[in-house]
Amino acid sequence: MKKILVILLATVVIVNAACTVEKTTPIDVTWTGYKTPKKIGVNGGFLAIVYKGKEKAETVPALLLKSQVMIEANNVDSKNSFRDAKLVQFFFNMMQGAVLMADVVSIKGDDKSGTLVVNIGMNNKAIDVQMSYTVNNGKLQAKGKLDLLDFNAQEPLKMLTLNCYALHEGKTWSDVDVRFSFDITKNCEK
Repeated sequence: MKKILVILLATVVIVNAACTVEKTTPIDVTWTGYKTPKKIGVNGGFLAIVYKGKEKAETVPALLLKSQVMIEANNVDSKNSFRDAKLVQFFFNMMQGAVLMADVVSIKGDDKSGTLVVNIGMNNKAIDVQMSYTVNNGKLQAKGKLDLLDFNAQEPLKMLTLNCYALHEGKTWSDVDVRFSFDITKNCEK
């Protein structure tokens, strides 16, 4: 009888252990844009990102919900300084506002995977973008897709295409894959 009570008590303690998830690295925001009629991907990211949100919460959804990211658009990094200068001059500097905003407005999921809606603000326009997320091996990764035309970026896209005409073979696509990630740990008190 004592053995059963000890097992039950241990089970209750384990089940009721307070767990938290913690963001342990800065957020990394990356993108893939596309050029040429063959739709060749060009990867990049941003160097100046400010994260406002929880660093620790009981669950991944609680950690992400209402978090906000502000990105200085003219601090782009595609691992090619010539390309970066063109992106800044002929795309980002052609838009209204120097800061891109992203706010997590809703989330469905658990500590392993789910979907979230991120309100992205760019060129004085805000659009809700659905993203999926997964947590694997201590890393949270979210990905989604946006269309630059939804942000009234026709003219900046046209300017980028004209100024990179030969490299883009006259075609710059308006769809962009966007991602963010950071390392995460889960801790449970015993």
